[in-house]
Amino acid sequence: MAQLLNPFTRPGRWYRGVFHCHTTNSDGARSLESATTWYAEQGYDVVAITDHNQVTPVRPPRAGQMLVIPGTEVDAGRTQLGEAYHLVGIGLEEMIELPRDVASRQALAAQDVIGALRRAGAVVFVAHPYWSGLVAQDLLPLEGIAGIEVFNTNTEVDIGKGYSGVHWDDCLCRGKLLFGAANDDTHWRMSDYGRAWTMVRAETLTRQAVLEALAVGAFYASTGAVLDDVAFDGAVVTVRVGAAGASEVRFICDRRWGYRVVAEGAPLTQATFSLRGRERYVRVEVTTPAGHRAWTNPLFLER
Repeated sequence: MAQLLNPFTRPGRWYRGVFHCHTTNSDGARSLESATTWYAEQGYDVVAITDHNQVTPVRPPRAGQMLVIPGTEVDAGRTQLGEAYHLVGIGLEEMIELPRDVASRQALAAQDVIGALRRAGAVVFVAHPYWSGLVAQDLLPLEGIAGIEVFNTNTEVDIGKGYSGVHWDDCLCRGKLLFGAANDDTHWRMSDYGRAWTMVRAETLTRQAVLEALAVGAFYASTGAVLDDVAFDGAVVTVRVGAAGASEVRFICDRRWGYRVVAEGAPLTQATFSLRGRERYVRVEVTTPAGHRAWTNPLFLER
């Protein structure tokens, strides 16, 4: 069994971050200062500014303040349905060279753009696969991406296509390791902020530590559910839920395998699943009585 990193056993602490956010430098309705101030006032630890096809300069980090990381969202390449990939490059200091016009940019191979983002130091996630009309065949060939957005607030609020769990499982069951982040993709023109985030496990709140944690999957995704602990010994998975408890815990595996625990009466504070030996991966989804959710990354993956 190829066990993967379990961030709950990793040294450090949890930092709450959003890694997909827009400002007036592209199509957002708030300035950089207004956007970062809002997130800081809500108690976030880190935010990445990812304006479209450009890098918005951010202030240097200061001790005791929210960490702001530069980045970008690039629309490039063509999917099987003829749509563009939306690639979020987190930690990009300077913009990579890209055509300015849409047609030329989307004539590029997505893999070439991913490679350029990676060489420039970015951690790359594919944004909102469901909203973009992606299918597994669009994601499986891509190399160098850390993962996808399993949940995206903007596209959920807009047209109800923010959850991409099926896309994630389609890739995992074929042995393609992808991590699942949750982001607001805030544009500030609707209620698309403060509703999804990624809890990153790192020893320090620095750009380098946060980017490394995103790259290796040391995080879980959330729309409000809190995970106190996830333990996995190679045979048994146990999840402990925060104070709100859970109405449901799902242990998601490939094909028809898995396990679902539903609260009867009081909310669940813990749930356990014993593998049967035929699963190729397992990840955990938690839903609270208020409908908030959390997603772990896969704990193992047979390729």
